[in-house]
Order: sequence, then C-alpha cells, then structure tokens
Amino acid sequence: MYRGNNPSAMRSREWIREALIRLLSNQRYAKISIKEICSEADLSRQTFYQIYESKDEIMAYHFECLFLAFKEECADFKDISIREITTQFFTFFYEEKSFVKILIENKLTFYLEEMFEQYLPRIDIFKKYNEKEANPDYTIAFVSGALTQILIHWFDKDFNLTIDEIARETEETIMARVIGQSIIVSNTN
Repeated sequence: MYRGNNPSAMRSREWIREALIRLLSNQRYAKISIKEICSEADLSRQTFYQIYESKDEIMAYHFECLFLAFKEECADFKDISIREITTQFFTFFYEEKSFVKILIENKLTFYLEEMFEQYLPRIDIFKKYNEKEANPDYTIAFVSGALTQILIHWFDKDFNLTIDEIARETEETIMARVIGQSIIVSNTN
C-alpha cells in the first residue's frame, strides 16, 4: 500500500477506501470487483494498483484508520483503565455499528481481531501485565479473540446490554485472564 506523502496519491487512497465502504453497504465483499471500486471512486485501475495491491489491503487500511481514531479517543492508551478502554471500545464500535454489521454479514470480523492483536500490546496496562508473563502473546491473542467475539455477540443480541453493562462484563473477563495469569506466573516463580 502507498505510504508516501504525495497529496494526489493520498487523496486517491482515501477515495478508493471510501468507494469500497460505500459499495459494501449494498453488496457482498466477495462480489465487489476492483473495477467496481475504481468506477465508484472515479479513478483508473492503474491508479488503484499504484496505491493498493488488493481490496483486502483497502480493508486493512480502513481498520488502521478506525483504530487510529479509537486510539485518539483513548488518549493514546496512556494511564487508562481496562474499564475506560472497554467503555470507549463499545461506545466507539456502537457509533460504527453500520460498518460492524457489514463486517459480521460479510464474515470479515477477523480484521477486528488482527487489529486488536496489533494494538493491544501498545496499551500501557497490557504492557505492565505482559512484562510479567513468559508468553504475553497468548494473553493478547485471548483478549483479541474475546473482544471480537463479545462485540459480535452484543451486535447479534441487538445491544441487549447497555454500554456500561457490556463494558463491565468485558472488563471482568479480561481482568480475570490478565490479572489471573499474572498471579499464576508470580506464584510459580
């Protein structure tokens, strides 16, 4: 994917991303072609391939943008509690509910899990607990999968819990794993 700072290329990158998101509101992801994306963005295929290699790369970029916005809302994850993170998490994705529903319908929620695995290690509270663990990547994988599945379940249940309730439930699940694992590790040393 293009990572330079050419204003024209950056603008095209955004137009292509926005075009795919618009198309997703009416079509299945698997059925959307590069040609359709280019047509929707009013750009040539040549321009597309100068910026992206595939539509999967567009989705990865879109998630990168989402998580950067989420990171900003969480004050760069500095000095933030699990409760604050989970509350912000569910608030953020509730506000993005039309997109999350598209992900669920298209079986694309694995993008969420991949991004969680990438971003969770950057959160101060996870850094602190992970320093104590022999294999912190397992905790990150657990929490990433849990967050993804809880979010999907909450959407499937039509938001049957309030944001505060689902944040509390999620915090308790994460804390049981993260703190529980840290206690186990410290007891074996």
